[in-house]
Amino acid sequence: MSTKATLIGTLAVAVLAVSLVSAAAETAKEKAINAGAKQLTAEEIADLLVGKTVTARAGEKKFLFHYSRDNVLSGKLIGGGWSDTGYYGITDDNRVCLSMSKDKGRLRCLTLLREQDSTVKKYNVDGDMTFELLEFQEGKAF
Repeated sequence: MSTKATLIGTLAVAVLAVSLVSAAAETAKEKAINAGAKQLTAEEIADLLVGKTVTARAGEKKFLFHYSRDNVLSGKLIGGGWSDTGYYGITDDNRVCLSMSKDKGRLRCLTLLREQDSTVKKYNVDGDMTFELLEFQEGKAF
């Protein structure tokens, strides 16, 4: 085999290896977008959350979160064991940022994606899905 053919073969293997690593490193958020999920705009986020109580699921746990019109965020675990308050804001770059007491003033900013089946999920900056939003009720429901 010629040096040129060996070089081309080595380059092809390297490109394939990088492609496989990239595919394996795809985040949950990237997978959702590649499957057709659309990022909500700031206006859509506001319409969905502000002034409402949201029922959300993280794993097997369900929570209620109230997004007040004055940016106070209240939350509780359905069935007890956790409740907290903090604040939230919706950014011009289409994210909701929040801080609960355990965050000690640090904001966690999340992207909301609407999937093909209309479900809405929150994703953190690492691309991990944090909550699936299940139900939206006007006002504070707890």
